[in-house]
Amino acid sequence: MAVDMVVGAAPTVLIFHGRFRIGMDRWVYLPFDVPEGVRRITVTVTHDRLPRLGSTGNVLDLGIFGPAGSGGPGDAGRAGFRGWSGGARSRFTISPTDATPGYLPGPIDPGSWQVALGPVVLNPFGMRWGVRVELEHGLDSDGANPDGIDPAADRPPPLAVPGRGPGWYRGDLHLHSVHSDGDRDPDDLAAEARAAGLDFIASTEHNTCAANRVWGAHRLDGLLVIAGQEVTTRHGHWLAIGLPPDGWVDWRYGPGSGRFPGFAAAVRDRGGLVVAAHPSVPLPGCAWTFGYRHTDAIEVWNGVWNADDEVSLRIWHALLRRGRRIVAVAGSDSHAAHQPVGGPQTVVYAEALSTPAILAGLRRGRGYLAASADVTVDLTACVDGSPDQVTGPGQILAVPSGGMATVTATVSGAPHSRVTLITADGPVARVELDRSGTGTVRWSVATGRSAPGVGPLARTGEQRFARVEVRRFGGGRFRSRMVALTNPVWLDQRA
Repeated sequence: MAVDMVVGAAPTVLIFHGRFRIGMDRWVYLPFDVPEGVRRITVTVTHDRLPRLGSTGNVLDLGIFGPAGSGGPGDAGRAGFRGWSGGARSRFTISPTDATPGYLPGPIDPGSWQVALGPVVLNPFGMRWGVRVELEHGLDSDGANPDGIDPAADRPPPLAVPGRGPGWYRGDLHLHSVHSDGDRDPDDLAAEARAAGLDFIASTEHNTCAANRVWGAHRLDGLLVIAGQEVTTRHGHWLAIGLPPDGWVDWRYGPGSGRFPGFAAAVRDRGGLVVAAHPSVPLPGCAWTFGYRHTDAIEVWNGVWNADDEVSLRIWHALLRRGRRIVAVAGSDSHAAHQPVGGPQTVVYAEALSTPAILAGLRRGRGYLAASADVTVDLTACVDGSPDQVTGPGQILAVPSGGMATVTATVSGAPHSRVTLITADGPVARVELDRSGTGTVRWSVATGRSAPGVGPLARTGEQRFARVEVRRFGGGRFRSRMVALTNPVWLDQRA
């Protein structure tokens, strides 16, 4: 690596350049000194581009840390973090009053700053790169903000929508705006969410908390925005949902470092949810390799249902069979208009339309996944037909010895689909829906005895579950498309 400096009256320019070898699991830091009186930092990068092969190609991820935290090995860099854009941008700027989306405006403190690079090099001959750092000196022309409003002040989203009590709420838990690699600004994203019939969304930008600090300045019109982050490691992505507005989670580690459990615990300790995102996507850096011991949920359904989601569904079902009560969630992972917001969506029962209540419902698995707001699923279980003992997704039904548990699923908005009740042992009941899209499927299970057409539940102390899949079958690339999918209701035999 070489460094050149050009110093004049204004600005000061530093130029870094070099060549990266083939590989993708490394982070490089370019230190530079910022003297007193600098009012703006602008960084521009260039690099050799390998022609894209499908959805992969040479990438040079980009970010910056201030003097409060270097971002180097062994330093989480939380205090010094000033922004990240990954490979979405080749230029950014920061000043006390404004910053490129994905970056944080604020004081330009004197000291040692570092440009952070994450090269993804697929060319066996390596990748040449260059970084230009420009330091502008002096004060802005007006010297002050005449409105008396600090544009760098945090304006987080409200934590609740007033007047919304207990009920079922629809949301999208995986979205991107211009603050990472999305095409839309927060206003457009919020408008599309409302048009899709959503009550809440999670803000999950790649490796930056910039959007979480400004959502409160945008038009929400009753839409709840939950602060979050897509933690984009080189060994799989995970969603930290329910962060404080200034919350930020490091991503520079692999499963062998032993650091993931600590970051997951920190998110959970602050009331957040840890979700393995699109765990089966077969792209470099995307496949989930951290295991599921420290995750609360799996993003079983990511965008348009495809083979990756089928694999994720099998992973989730296998975990359920082992008794792991891990939650299934869905998100559109929308970056652009061709990826509809709310397709798919997570529907959750919560005590209020508030961040704490939605997170509590999600954590318990009190919900289901649906292709759109047109689809509804009502999954219940009861003992001996008693209305006083009714449970739903994420809840446990205590079944006394000798009792009969009945599981019922009613679906609407799913024409020409098949509704299937699934247990640990596989499918146990199904019904075909006609063009009305409405129907009910029911299954009964006995404990401590057997009955004609009814299977025994399990031995005393064991647990089983029942969940629902709604699929539409037909031609095309995939044999079936998911229309809806529920979290399980658990059946617990009591002596």
